[in-house]
Amino acid sequence: MGNKLLVACDVHLLKAPDGSYWCDAIYKYNFWKRYLDVFQSIRVAGRCKEVKTINPKWLRVDGPRVEIFEIPFYQGPKQLLFKYMQIQKCLKNVDEGCDAALMRMPSQTAYMVFKHLSKKIPKAGEIVYDPSDDAKRKDQSFIMSILNRRISNQLKQFCRTVNGVSYVTEYSIQKNYPSVAALKGESKEFFESYYSTITLSDDAFTSSRIYNNISHMKIALSSVAMESDRKGEKILIRAVKIARQKGFDITAVIIGDGSKRVEFEKYAKNEGVDEFITFTGLLPSSDDVREQLLKSDIYMFPTQAEGLPRGILEAMAVGMPVLSTPVGGIPEIIEKDYLFSPFDAEAFANKICYLIENPNELNDMSMKNFERAKSFSNNKLQKKRNEFYQKLRNLSNKEEQKCTF
Repeated sequence: MGNKLLVACDVHLLKAPDGSYWCDAIYKYNFWKRYLDVFQSIRVAGRCKEVKTINPKWLRVDGPRVEIFEIPFYQGPKQLLFKYMQIQKCLKNVDEGCDAALMRMPSQTAYMVFKHLSKKIPKAGEIVYDPSDDAKRKDQSFIMSILNRRISNQLKQFCRTVNGVSYVTEYSIQKNYPSVAALKGESKEFFESYYSTITLSDDAFTSSRIYNNISHMKIALSSVAMESDRKGEKILIRAVKIARQKGFDITAVIIGDGSKRVEFEKYAKNEGVDEFITFTGLLPSSDDVREQLLKSDIYMFPTQAEGLPRGILEAMAVGMPVLSTPVGGIPEIIEKDYLFSPFDAEAFANKICYLIENPNELNDMSMKNFERAKSFSNNKLQKKRNEFYQKLRNLSNKEEQKCTF
């Protein structure tokens, strides 16, 4: 039997009439190559719906050595409840023919897959953000607050059950969700690691920047999927308004798209700053995102819940100063002087105005951020990933050997 890895994640699969699979962010075919460096093939389990046409901005998901396991599509707790029994029936054979399983968590989809896995199959998880930050959000309903606490509890149980756990942070998320290896000690059966799941290729890096006399500042925020207020788009808009009221020439570009985009555009208009804020929509490639970052002066990310955000790392790789919030793993890479409450637009605006008047500090931020970003280059991260995946594969080989006797 070949080594096949089951990967369960929150990808939203879009199945075209020709049988090809697509998504609108992150999980393009190249993403799976990190697993294919160690495993012979993978099966991707994700919620899927059929579409009649392919948007040219979408990303192809499937390809050689990558097969798809379709889970009935749902969006939100109501649809999940309505389709729950259908999903449970579908998942009964999700790991058939697979030698190991990896769940990208937290994810309700991945957790349901996890609960259907055979006890014999080795299991691991990649923890990409801390859901306890979501549970603390002030803008959510009572029901969502309960659901987010439930997701947090599920993740604690998951980490204390599976063989291997890797985190996107060095220490932040681990404190709330310890692994078996952390609780009982590292072994061949139970192991832990940390690495970013984000890949920064060599061409993602430029250089640090030099700021002199600044008469105008352009702020960038990349949100990818605008499906909630979590990334802080409204806080950015409000900060632009406050800074402009103080007499500073501030504009902004917001990169990404989603169901909330129209609401954010209306909010900018209501705040009287719509002419100073550009919404790019979903950009087709990382090169296009990088082009927007290179045209901007500072990166602002007032997020309410994160692991280690791609947008911040991409901004650091092009030498951008960054303002963000003290959630998830962000304090591991951004100094506390540049972290503010995700709801405090005034604090963000005041810091932006201060930095315009103190360009030497911007120069220092740029240099430090660019140097930190180098530790997230793909060459360095892939070595740590491969070591983690190889430990999981070694366990699958042991299980296979048991079955031959």
